[in-house]
Parts: sequence; C-alpha cells; structure tokens
Amino acid sequence: MIIAYVSKENDGHFDELQNEFMDVSNFKNIEEFINYYATSKNKDVVLLYRVESLQDISALKDIYFVDNIYMILIGKDSSEFSLLAGKIGVDSYIHEEKADSTEIKRVIIESQNIIKKRRGNSNVSVFTGITGGVGTTTITMNLAKSLAEKNLDKNVLFLDFASTKAVSNLFFDYIQPSKSIVDIVNVQQFEMEELFNNGLERVSNNFYFVPGIQKHTDREYLEKPENIQIFLNFIMYIKEKFDFILIDVGVFEDVDLEIDIQEIADNIFVITEFSIPSMSILKTYIDIIDKSGWYKKTHIIANRSDSFGTVTHSEATKILSKGLKHNFEIDFSLPNDAMHLRECWNDAQLVSDNYPNSPFMESIKEVAEKFFIHDGSLYVKNHQTSEPKSFLEKVKSWL
Repeated sequence: MIIAYVSKENDGHFDELQNEFMDVSNFKNIEEFINYYATSKNKDVVLLYRVESLQDISALKDIYFVDNIYMILIGKDSSEFSLLAGKIGVDSYIHEEKADSTEIKRVIIESQNIIKKRRGNSNVSVFTGITGGVGTTTITMNLAKSLAEKNLDKNVLFLDFASTKAVSNLFFDYIQPSKSIVDIVNVQQFEMEELFNNGLERVSNNFYFVPGIQKHTDREYLEKPENIQIFLNFIMYIKEKFDFILIDVGVFEDVDLEIDIQEIADNIFVITEFSIPSMSILKTYIDIIDKSGWYKKTHIIANRSDSFGTVTHSEATKILSKGLKHNFEIDFSLPNDAMHLRECWNDAQLVSDNYPNSPFMESIKEVAEKFFIHDGSLYVKNHQTSEPKSFLEKVKSWL
C-alpha cells in the first residue's frame, strides 16, 4: 500500500505514518502525484490531498482514477467543501482540525475493505514460506485442488511464481510442460485463448494452473522490471475469470515481484513451523508485514505443529508479539502427517487425490472453510451493511 500525501504546504506532515506503513510519499501538487501514480497502477493507494479552495477540489473531477485509489480530502470545516467533494466521488472528507495521525490511520485501515469490494469478489491469495521445506507448495497445491473439487461452481487457478525450478507441474501430471509462467510475458493481448497458448493449463472442469519456471536461469525473467508489470496486469485480468486464485511464491524474498503480488493480494498466508529458528525467521518477515499495512490480511499457518521439539502455540504467539506494533496470532495449525505426505511427495501425487480423509487433508478442508468459503460468503453482507446506502447518507457522515 502507498500512502500519498499531497499538499502545497506542510510537507511531511504525516511522516509519522512511516512507523505504521512502509511506503509513505509526499508530493507538492496533484500533478506530481499523478506522474508518480502512472508507475504504480497495480498497488493500493490512499491519497491524502490537502485542499485549500473549491478549485482544488473541482480539479479532481477531470482526473481518471481506477478502483485501487481511496481518496481522502483534508480541508476546512465547510459544508460547501464537503458537498463538492461528495459530488465528484471523493471517498472521505476530513476537517483539517480532526486530521491527526490516529484518525488518518483509522480511515486508511477501513479503506482496504472498500478497495477490495471495488475490485470484485474474487479471492487472490498468496502463499509464502519462511524457508524451503516448510510445506508451502504442498499446502497450496492440495488446497487449490480441494477447493475446486468441493466447489464445482467456482473456477480455481493455481499459479506457480516460485523463483526456483518448479515441481508443482509434476503433481498435476504435466511432466514437461512446453510453456511456463515466464511465457505469460509473450502474450500480446490478455485473452483466454492467448493465455492457453502461453502457459495456462486446464486440469479439470473448474481447476486450472500455470506451471512455474522449468530451469533456474528462467528466474531472470521474473526479475525484469518490464516483466513485473506484465505479470501484475495478468493477475488483474484473470481476477475477472476465476473465483479463487492461489499463488505460490515460494520462499519469502524481499524482491519487487513478490512484494508487488502480495500488495495486490486479498490474503497472505505465511507458512512456518513451531521451531525456534523458524520463529526467528518468521519474526523478521512479520516485521516487514507490520510496516507494509498488510497485517489485517496476513494469516500465519504453522505446519507440522505437533512435531517433536516444537514450541507451543502460546509460546509462538509471545515470540511474535514482542516488539511489534500489532499483535500477530498463529491463525491455523496443521498436524504432522508425515506418513501420507512423504509417500505422496516421493511419488509426485497430491494428498487430496490419494488420501482425501487423511489428517493433513482434514485440516486443509478446515483452512478452506475458514478462510475461503465461510469468510468469503460473509464478506459482501458484512461490508454492504456497514457502508452508506445513498449519496445523502455519505454526505451526512462527513458533516
């Protein structure tokens, strides 16, 4: 998320938000912000614009902003100002005497739900592991397949964006795919037929996937700045075609593509284990999430939680909470089901296919119910009732 503060004066007035959000930028005028935004169209942006006149507000009506911008105007205590702001579609008008950091943070947090609603009800979830071998790919693949099988009216897509040679294609019976995720950059125009010719594969009636890179040298294609924008545009396009999009980015790395994908995702699932070394690595990653404004959409999944020598759930929570601004919890724990997982991994087969009632898969079904089916069905109802139903109510909420 980008917090953009535009003001002719008071440069850096909200610099203290850097303690809460990693990306806070200051601009002297709206034109300067627009030039900046042109290179950040796929990121969620909260625009804080300090206006001094009705002309400042009127100037916004000729600017086209897409759904990822939440616009907050800060100005004088004037009904004329707030009414004009509402007329041109501003999201929130705040009287300047009330525009302290506490109020701004509250509005920013609320804005994330509204941006999500504008982008549609499809669910984009990113899965990342604190290190290799914690089960990120296993969890993501089996969850994706299970979601497809249990929800035949939903289209499910698995994307392998891991920066190491992919193995997921083996589990979907594509031993040597002719195209992979890097071929997406060759698509001239985003249309489904073009995508099927450049990496998109159909596994079953409602389950699809794009294979990950097939050789280590392909990683460079994931890192080129010109390709990153194409990948982000691709994700925004397929959001309109699929109900659930599960993206495996592999081990967490502080690289542009991975950060940008997590920025536009609705959920971030961090896979860890209950060991002291794992908790130490996790805490470093969570600190980044804490400052990026992602903490409300982040879910920590502990794999093999009942293994010998692990810390307890409560001990892990204490370790995570120490020194951070927000309290992070372990959202879900998966059991150590080594017998079934080892056999399936060695044979490159999905646990969901071979052992659908195993302890691992029973937990995966609970993850699907908790974070995808149940929460997804409640999302629209909860947020429709909390927002003003009419323009008049919206204006009244500002006055």
